[in-house]
Amino acid sequence: MKFDPQIISNIVQILIAFAVAFLVALWLSILFWVLRDIRQRSRDPFMIILAAVLVIILPIFGVILYWIIRPTKTIEEKYQSALEEESLLQELEKQPKCPGCGRNVEPDWILCPACHTRLNKLCISCGKVLELPWNLCPYCGNPQQKAYKSN
Repeated sequence: MKFDPQIISNIVQILIAFAVAFLVALWLSILFWVLRDIRQRSRDPFMIILAAVLVIILPIFGVILYWIIRPTKTIEEKYQSALEEESLLQELEKQPKCPGCGRNVEPDWILCPACHTRLNKLCISCGKVLELPWNLCPYCGNPQQKAYKSN
C-alpha cells in the first residue's frame, strides 16, 4: 500500500487549518469572556482596556495575568455587601445606649449594669417598664406619682 504524498499533504493542511481555526475561536472566546467579566467587576475604562490588551497580546498568559489583577468581587457583590453593612449599622444605631457610659443597653432594662445609671422605671400598679419622664402608665392608665397625704 502506497501513500500518495499529495493526499497526505492535503490531510495535514486540513488538520492545520482546523487547529488554527480552533485556536482563533478559543482566543476570541477568551477575549469575549474577559471583556464580559471585567465589565461585571469594574466601571473603570482603564481596567477594561488593560484586560482586553492583556488577552489580545498574550492570549494564554494574559488570561492568567487577568485572573491575578482582576477585582475579587463583582459590582453586584460589592453592592450587596454595602447593603448588608448599612443594614447592620442601622441595627446598631437602633439599639439604645446608656446616657451615663454609652454602652448598648436593652430597652426593658431598669438600670445600666455597667455604670448603674437609671434607665427606666416600673409602673407602681402593673409593674411594666416605663420611661423615666412618664407620669402615667400607658398599659394600665394609673398615675405614677403617689399623692401626698396631708395631716
